[in-house]
Amino acid sequence: MSDGDYLGRECGSRDWRLLPAALCGWAASLAAHAGFGYCMNHDGILGLLPIVVIGMVPAVAVSGLAFLRLSEPLRRWLSVWHASVTMCAVAAIACASCALAYDLLQWRDPASKAAAEGEVSAITVIRATSPAVSSDRRSNDCRLDARAMSITIDGIQQNSSARIRVYADHPECGKLRQGGTYKVSGAISEAEYGAMPLWLTDAMLVGRIRPPSIPMRIIDTMQQAFLTQTTQLSDQGKVLVPGLTLGILGQDYVPAEGTDVGIDSTYAAQIEDAFRRSGIVHLMAVSGGHLAVVAALVRGICSFFLAPRRVSALLVASSYVMLSACVFPSDSVSRALMMGLSGAACLFLGRRGQAMASLSWTTLVMLMACPQMSQSFGFALSCAAVLGIVLFAETLNAWMMPVMPRFIAEAMSMTISAQVFTLPIQVLIEPELPIFSVPANLMVAPFVGFSTLAGLASLTISWLIPWMGLQLARVASWGTLVMEMTALHLGTGEQATVPWAGGIKGAALICVVEAICVLTAVIARRVLAAMIIQEPDLPGKRLIVNPVERLRMWMERTRKALRELQWEE
Repeated sequence: MSDGDYLGRECGSRDWRLLPAALCGWAASLAAHAGFGYCMNHDGILGLLPIVVIGMVPAVAVSGLAFLRLSEPLRRWLSVWHASVTMCAVAAIACASCALAYDLLQWRDPASKAAAEGEVSAITVIRATSPAVSSDRRSNDCRLDARAMSITIDGIQQNSSARIRVYADHPECGKLRQGGTYKVSGAISEAEYGAMPLWLTDAMLVGRIRPPSIPMRIIDTMQQAFLTQTTQLSDQGKVLVPGLTLGILGQDYVPAEGTDVGIDSTYAAQIEDAFRRSGIVHLMAVSGGHLAVVAALVRGICSFFLAPRRVSALLVASSYVMLSACVFPSDSVSRALMMGLSGAACLFLGRRGQAMASLSWTTLVMLMACPQMSQSFGFALSCAAVLGIVLFAETLNAWMMPVMPRFIAEAMSMTISAQVFTLPIQVLIEPELPIFSVPANLMVAPFVGFSTLAGLASLTISWLIPWMGLQLARVASWGTLVMEMTALHLGTGEQATVPWAGGIKGAALICVVEAICVLTAVIARRVLAAMIIQEPDLPGKRLIVNPVERLRMWMERTRKALRELQWEE
């Protein structure tokens, strides 16, 4: 095939060239983390050298094929595939190198060394990177994530950059605010579970070194005012409105004064379990859908006032940044922010946004900047959902449109395409499959948008006009009431989920089942495409036989015949 043929097949709106590179980079990062952990547990740091050599040599060799003197047929074949293979090799080398460098720095960190020797008392200077939420350990009241800046053990102070989870009790919980720098004392140890590698338990505040910045203090005031208003809602509103708006469930909110928020822990656990089993647990966290809703609102306002394209792009980017700063920090929010900013940049430059290219670049950049992301289930679920939507949503929507209403087809195509790649990851987390995920998402889809906007409006206004913030929160709770009823009806009982094999075997089995389903759908489509009739009243247009389409045509012809009969009379 000539170069012109490839240029003719090029489609700028469907640029998938970086997708293999992103997948190779992710796989290489995971392999580097796994290899480093294996070597540390068995052979030490010297055992890592053979793995690095074995992994790097093939990648470098593939990248250097273009500089060899090869025969003309082989050179022609390499001219087609060499660029893609080289890009995959470069991405794998870069991501694996960043992962190894990160693991080495964490391994040599004084906090990690101290925790490896067992639980050690230390005085640590930390910078809080998340708000304080309810603790998942019975022995403490709250927890928050932080970045260690220095650690003092036995009077010896050393610099540190370890990621650490701090567990504290009241009244310290109300004093540790996101963005502030504090000196705390406690017992440092390796984490027993969770995403953070280290724990600092029974933390006691020694002193505040630096308060949060002015923007972070404003955001904290907004969050506290909004969460205070949600405590006046019904039980489901107390739990779900903060989760839908901020990504923090109501029972996880820790008031600064340490008072009880008045939520029954049994009811809260039941609601959370029902959402998980019904397949709509993503509504309890902030995702790219929140940014899309806000962006659509901002673009609509800019279009109404005929704002220039670049002004609209700057306002959209600003809304992305402000929303991401106001919600609970998570890996999925970071991914959504990066992709949103890339889309705003395309709008600023007057170019059409490309979701696949943006997702690939976002994945590669985040894996190199934050190598621990490759081990994050939240980041993996977020990227997998977007990948499925980009690949399959449009095709599924085109298949479903002839046989069902438009809004149902769009909602079903989004839900099914998102679950194509997220189901294997969900099986790795918990070995069961939600049966009613698609109908549950269809039932709540009409209420997610306005509930999200009402919750965000309440967050924006509660600190200035509390009574108006309360009314907006009540409006948001009307939508979460439908979500609660859907989750309780579809997510309770043994019939809500199907047990499945866990681990890698379960994920591989899900992939096999999905491949069989896709193959069956393709074969069925080709069979239906053969069942084509030539309609006499529609010359040149060929239609697939299906009952919905034929019923619509029959009704149109009946109305036409009745009108003609009326005119004749």
